[in-house]
Amino acid sequence: MIIAIDGTVSSGKSTAARNVARELGLLYINTGLMYRGVAAYCLKENIDTADKEKVAEAAASLKIDLVSAADGQHVLVNGTDLTAEAKGPGITVAVSDVADNVKVRERLVAEQRRLGMEAKPGAVMEGRDIGSVVFPDADIKFFITAPAEVRAHRRYLEFLENGKKVPEETVLAQVLERDKRDRERPVGALVKMPGAVELDTGDLTREEVTERMVREIRARKITGD
Repeated sequence: MIIAIDGTVSSGKSTAARNVARELGLLYINTGLMYRGVAAYCLKENIDTADKEKVAEAAASLKIDLVSAADGQHVLVNGTDLTAEAKGPGITVAVSDVADNVKVRERLVAEQRRLGMEAKPGAVMEGRDIGSVVFPDADIKFFITAPAEVRAHRRYLEFLENGKKVPEETVLAQVLERDKRDRERPVGALVKMPGAVELDTGDLTREEVTERMVREIRARKITGD
């Protein structure tokens, strides 16, 4: 069973995916972390992520694993935990380069399909192109979003919690730019697929989001219970 969750940045899709996976006893797969892992590896090895051929060559030889930990999912590249680097400051441009690299994307999509197919009894996969590219035949597809202002405020609060003071209007501009970039990417662009269940999380708590998604899944009798 494959549950595909796509959506906009800071819409709560990662939290929703983790919660749904835990509720239903499924494997959670954060596909975006795999791209971050490749980017972190390239930076560590001084590989220019703008050099598409070199990055593709490097990615072809990498073993990328996602493992669960107390503080969330970690990404291991050739057995080395690069989670801190993958989520660290200054990696945004490198991740964008990697995600837009057609050959890298082909490699990682194949790995994502393998992970999903091997997961028993199934997996909850979240990203930007799960329902459109990775698993177009997923058992159920969700598209998670929220108003840009709400998403920007969430990011603003996250920055404050991490000791970063960024004007909220700056965060909003970043969110809008990210939305535009995600929808216009040459490969793996964000798109709501026909038949996907759209969920606006703007006025919902995390618990309410999880409850609605689990109810929708169970209503379709695809949980394998």
